[in-house]
Amino acid sequence: EALPIGRIQFDRCRMYGREEHIAKLQGALHRVNKKSQNQGDNHTEFVLIDGLSGSGKTVLATSVQGDVERAPKGAFLQGKFDLAVREEPYSALASAFQDLCGQASDILGKEAFDQFQEETAKNLDPQELGFLHIIIPSLSRIVPVPTTSTETDAHVRNSFKMNDQKKLLHSGFVKFIRLAGATFCPLVIFLDDLQWADVSSVDLLKVLISNKVNTNLMVIGSYRSNEVKEDLLEMIDDLRMRQNGTAGSTRQSLKREESRRLSGLPNQDVGTNLTLTELSLGNLSVECVQDLIMDLLSLEEESITMPLAQLLHRRTLGNPNFLKTFITCLYDDKLLSFNMGKMKWTWDLSAIEKSSSATDNVVDLTRRGIQKNTSEEMHHLLLCVACLGNICGLKHIRMIWMKSSVGGGADRSEALLQELLDKSVEQMFLEQIGQSQFRYSHDAVKEAVISLIPKTNFDTLLQKVGGILFEELSEEELEAMLFLVADLLHASDSKDPVKLAQLLLRAAHKAKGVSAYSSASFYAIHGIKQLPQMWEGDENIQLAVRLHSIAAEAERGLGNLPQAKLLCETIIGQSQVSVFDKLQAHKILIDILVHEQNFFISLEYCLEHLGETIGCHFQRGKTGMKVAAFLSIQQMKKRKSILSNEEIDDLPMMTEPTRLFGIELMQTATLSAFYAGEPILMLNVLTRRIQWSLKYGFHPSLGSAYATMAAVFMHVIGDWGRGRRMAEAAVHVGQRASALGRSSHWERDVIVRLLFLVYPWTQPARSIPTQMITGYKSCMIQGDVDSAFKILVGHFFNQILSGQRLEEVEADARGYSEQIASLKYDKWFYLLGLVGQAALNLMGKTENTTFLEVDETDPGDWQMCYQLQYVKRFLYAHFGEYKTGAKNSMTYGWRWIGAYPGMYFGYDMFHQAICHYQEAIHAARNEPLNACKPPKSKSPLALHKKHAYKCHADIESWVKRGAPNHVHHLSILKAERATLSSCSKKIEPKKVCKLYETAIVDSVRGGFVNHAAIAEEHYADYLWGVGEKDEGIYHLENAIQRFSEWGAVRRVEMLR
Repeated sequence: EALPIGRIQFDRCRMYGREEHIAKLQGALHRVNKKSQNQGDNHTEFVLIDGLSGSGKTVLATSVQGDVERAPKGAFLQGKFDLAVREEPYSALASAFQDLCGQASDILGKEAFDQFQEETAKNLDPQELGFLHIIIPSLSRIVPVPTTSTETDAHVRNSFKMNDQKKLLHSGFVKFIRLAGATFCPLVIFLDDLQWADVSSVDLLKVLISNKVNTNLMVIGSYRSNEVKEDLLEMIDDLRMRQNGTAGSTRQSLKREESRRLSGLPNQDVGTNLTLTELSLGNLSVECVQDLIMDLLSLEEESITMPLAQLLHRRTLGNPNFLKTFITCLYDDKLLSFNMGKMKWTWDLSAIEKSSSATDNVVDLTRRGIQKNTSEEMHHLLLCVACLGNICGLKHIRMIWMKSSVGGGADRSEALLQELLDKSVEQMFLEQIGQSQFRYSHDAVKEAVISLIPKTNFDTLLQKVGGILFEELSEEELEAMLFLVADLLHASDSKDPVKLAQLLLRAAHKAKGVSAYSSASFYAIHGIKQLPQMWEGDENIQLAVRLHSIAAEAERGLGNLPQAKLLCETIIGQSQVSVFDKLQAHKILIDILVHEQNFFISLEYCLEHLGETIGCHFQRGKTGMKVAAFLSIQQMKKRKSILSNEEIDDLPMMTEPTRLFGIELMQTATLSAFYAGEPILMLNVLTRRIQWSLKYGFHPSLGSAYATMAAVFMHVIGDWGRGRRMAEAAVHVGQRASALGRSSHWERDVIVRLLFLVYPWTQPARSIPTQMITGYKSCMIQGDVDSAFKILVGHFFNQILSGQRLEEVEADARGYSEQIASLKYDKWFYLLGLVGQAALNLMGKTENTTFLEVDETDPGDWQMCYQLQYVKRFLYAHFGEYKTGAKNSMTYGWRWIGAYPGMYFGYDMFHQAICHYQEAIHAARNEPLNACKPPKSKSPLALHKKHAYKCHADIESWVKRGAPNHVHHLSILKAERATLSSCSKKIEPKKVCKLYETAIVDSVRGGFVNHAAIAEEHYADYLWGVGEKDEGIYHLENAIQRFSEWGAVRRVEMLR
């Protein structure tokens, strides 16, 4: 029996009819290997293999595994999606990278492994690592779990906006895969059975596909062509569009493409770095079956084997796995045998045709083989393995084997278990992976095993296996297998439904924690079903509220807002549920209203519940609101409303639940009132938030309230002294909150408000970049990606406004654009693109000066509209197109000023004033001499003077209050006004010259080389006009030199 003669040996056979497919797969691998040799050459190969079950997709995909693993640092990762645990998020990707983390040190060697560890720790943010460790526990072998990933860190993660949480997770995965691709050459990831992929995995794959900077990666995905889901089809369509260069047809994608082009960036949405190879596997032809038979039976005469090949083809239709199973059955049934006397294979065609006529498919055939060749114990073992997911360990097989039973008094010895496992592997029902893991050799075998018992019996076994795991696993093991256990038990008729519901809640919470909202909803909804009397008894009520709440949050994350509202309303409508327990449902409903931009409804909802639930009422009539606002401001002007650092530290913590909920309601009401155009009500709510902290105890939102009130006092009331003190108090509140581990989004609100609404008016522009970058990093670490990118865009606007070298600003902006684009934050990508376009225009790197090629594109967002027009006015002022700039100012310049006194507003006022002064000077010099003049109030001179004087007056008032970044602006505008007055000879030229010289000195002293250049240019123009041509030429040359220092090559060319 040790001799191979007379045995069916499929391992001696090759793949038949797949030569072209193999060549294409090898070609994709060759391209990745070639690109990996060229450092800096990023390339992704995506191979999709489709076909019916049993067509050989897995065999084809793994045919390159040997080539990959023979490479010095090659890594072939394999993960399989499983229908039985379809709700487990990221299951195949997690399995693949679990293996990579476990094998990395062996593949790389110590030096390369140490470098991989160092690069991973350096490039991934702590929050990204925190999310990845949840999905890939063995990542700890490469990078330890961040020390901040404690209960406090979990609290911070739970406070993330849903969109930011998901994008952080995606960003972490993309970065880790990119680093792995740069380290393992080549890196090949094979994901089997994509048709069973969970929604979260498909979303992540879409992000991976769209990422421009994947490093030499090859992804192979296989799926059954007759079982494709809609989300998988969408992903495949995206791949095809990128391959054809037609991706990005959506409005936002077009904006990204345009902004990239103007910023000198490669187009991420066109598939220049991705090659898609699609391989469709059909059935084998008769000729291929003939070749297989000849190789398998060691025969060379086609005439002998052709009748058998034709019969096998008729019975199996050429399906490779069906064919293999069919031949094995013929061998087992002695219909195909080796004659030792004749030393050749023999068969009886008529007997084969007669015995196999009733065979319908491979599952039927496999089932016959299992029934014939397995004992009751082996069948039970195979059923147990079928319950344990795609790959199961010997420890867990043993646990189920020992605790479950089949028949009466069956043997449960270790020896019998090992014997059955060995036989299962020998008969090719199972495959052994390593020393202690097993999996089914094919899905058809698993289906056949399960089909041998009634579905109800198998469902009972699933629940029994789940119950054994639930009871026997340690807490650590249960956490690792939580989704599997929850999948096994979710529909069971448990004797302890409360305990099961708690398990499902735990699974839902974990799924939500990694942005797998579909899975979270699934587990939570089934947990609800376990509690038919959920609104009776304190324990049931608490559990029901938590399940409904997490289901509502998950549905909200999926965009199923009606279902989310229904779940919240179910909680709110229960009289047995306390007011406190309803708070989370109210929060979710308010969040949905804000998400839908129903700010009026959100505002009324907050005010209603503040009044009815908490007893905190606000005046709603116009007169009442104004009186309340006046009294609130008077109260805030009192010294005791602005606490010192010591007083802030001495405040007791706010702990009463309804007060905490009230603070959050007021935070949302503040935001809603702002967007609903209710500034007086917003002011009343803000002051009430501060009063509550003084009265009821410290809350992190006090910092946000102080920061916003600082802006109100500075920009509305004009009291910059109190505004500065409130800003200082806001910073200290944030520091205390951070020290307590309670900062979350409140601290980020303080950072954003101060950086945009206070610091640009109180601190020198040169000191702001450090604070901006610190704020950006802080928001990224805390997971508020949106705020981080908002700060980053503000930083680059500040850089270009304050006269930083244009080349450096553009290069840095281009680098950060890659990160913003990879996470698909279209708004911030668009705005950063404006900075890049402006810099490129000034540098002469485009054909344009003031024209922005996005002019005809409606950004669709008021803030984006404002900044688009702002950048235009910035360019008009620097390129000398004052007439167009003044016209733009009168059309757009004042539209958003009252609502958005932000970082750019002060500079924008200066640029508008420059355009109006220059137009007024031009009009004064060319005033018509005939008698038919228009009325003075409507003349161009009067119109431009009016606008220029208003901007001038505002800037002068800021300087008087101590705004350091507008001192040189005021000096320049004084010189411009003097020039205008000189047109009517109301001022001596000597005084005008002195004002311009002061303006130039102030601009240089403040570091604003761009504004010094404008002052020099206008001074030269004035001197030329009064006949001082030599002096004018001198200052014009100075203007050219200063524009050169700034890097504005195009403006230099124009002046020359």
